[in-house]
Amino acid sequence: MKFAASFLILCCCLLLHDPSAHAADPRAVALTKKAAYQYEIPENLTPEERNWFKTFQEGNFLSEGWQNISAEIMAKTPPAQQPAQKIALANLGRKIGMEWCRANAVRKVNSSMLKEWGDILRNTARTNPQQLASAIAFIDQKVDAVLD
Repeated sequence: MKFAASFLILCCCLLLHDPSAHAADPRAVALTKKAAYQYEIPENLTPEERNWFKTFQEGNFLSEGWQNISAEIMAKTPPAQQPAQKIALANLGRKIGMEWCRANAVRKVNSSMLKEWGDILRNTARTNPQQLASAIAFIDQKVDAVLD
């Protein structure tokens, strides 16, 4: 009973703090536009894989999604690098997400890899944003090595 009450309170809080639920508030609209990146769920995925791909992109209560991580990285990206970086992050997110959505028994990307790569991106954005393109390329090479 205690868990159910806590869960209900959490759900209510999430609904109350959902920017799209307060579209009349200009700050909420700005937040929604800032954090919203477009991604497409590949059509060749099974329904279960589609759900996992979406979870990777959008996150859940246990983890932050690629879209939020990308928005955080883009906010710290030097303006001259933003167009190329946005494309690189989208491509990397699609590549990782395509592997992440596969069944646990066959997928080659695990949670510790995701955490490591996310930490690399965040630390680089925080301490040396001019090197973000190199960090993205480094992670892309790591992903390619895992997938080979």
